[in-house]
Amino acid sequence: MNSIFQEEIESVKAKHLYRQLRTLEPLDAVHATWQGQKLTLFCGNDYLGLSQDPRVKKAFGDALDETGAGAGASRLISGTTKDHIQLEEKIAAAKEKEAALVFSAGYLANLGVLSTLAGPKDLIVLDKLCHASLIDGARLSGASLRVFAHKNYLRCEEILKSASGFQKRILVSDTVFSMDGDLADFEALIRLKEIYDCLLILDDAHGSGVLGATGKGALEGTGLASRIDVMTGTLSKAYGCLGGFAATSKELKDYLVNFSRPFIFATALPPVLAHAAFEAMQIADEDVSLRQKLWRNMRQLSPHALSPILPVLIGDEKKALEISEELLGEGILAPAIRTPTVAKGKARLRISLSAAHEIEEMDHLKEFFFKKGYSFDSSAKEPR
Repeated sequence: MNSIFQEEIESVKAKHLYRQLRTLEPLDAVHATWQGQKLTLFCGNDYLGLSQDPRVKKAFGDALDETGAGAGASRLISGTTKDHIQLEEKIAAAKEKEAALVFSAGYLANLGVLSTLAGPKDLIVLDKLCHASLIDGARLSGASLRVFAHKNYLRCEEILKSASGFQKRILVSDTVFSMDGDLADFEALIRLKEIYDCLLILDDAHGSGVLGATGKGALEGTGLASRIDVMTGTLSKAYGCLGGFAATSKELKDYLVNFSRPFIFATALPPVLAHAAFEAMQIADEDVSLRQKLWRNMRQLSPHALSPILPVLIGDEKKALEISEELLGEGILAPAIRTPTVAKGKARLRISLSAAHEIEEMDHLKEFFFKKGYSFDSSAKEPR
């Protein structure tokens, strides 16, 4: 039996798709050592550097003394604390929703929302580049699944227009797409939701803490948040902690509490992390210098950057690995992203930026790619 697994491993090696773990020793938000070499990380999602912020670490330490390391049970048994409730109220306010529900991880939030709100009598329509957690949640639901080409809302409308006999129609998209760094067209999605009477679910994992006038997310200031049925997201990116959430109506929150298996049967997010995440959200609200530094860094690499995700499209998987290894020699960690994370032939270096990066580090990275004939672009264009 083991030979079957080994054959598959050899197959991915031959296709330059083999992956293995790299053990790092973290130094701060964007620096680590590996095999004695100091590296600058241009591959994480710690957009504001809050995972290592002294204020967040102090909040974590204070809460650790009070609540301990873990929750000890699921939320419905004895795992809900004042820290969870305080965090949920904070998230609901940020997303302009009546209520929010915290899950143990962002992946579980998407899995829990889609697998619960959709069923075998329903239709889910989603963007081809939606995150894997949304795709997996859609599959787990048992609903019929239709995919439209990335941001092709005409095709999306054709699917919805021809869909009949379903109990519910659910339209799903990321707000910021994790591999291309581009944004969905929210007005187009809302128009389709309202014309075709859909539930609209948006995942704001990469917008929360980064986009909007005060960093509350991709919908902040648009006047559109009230027309979204569910906004999911994570506390593990710009907020530097762990956990996921669904911001929605009180009615749908109550439904998720009672029927969402990834919520009901998972041990609660440790209260210490809920406390730290609340502090991180407070800091992100109040310390505008963090977002200013992040956006300065984004503009340094690409004047037209829409998000901190700036892909450099290489195409060939082997070539992407080679360039990633060259970067490693320069003291920069940016692993090659290959299929199945992205489509075959669309391998890339997914450069992600943080407020913790320094101008000199940005210049070093920019000079490397300039010499190679590549440029940064949030729409993942081909090289010059």
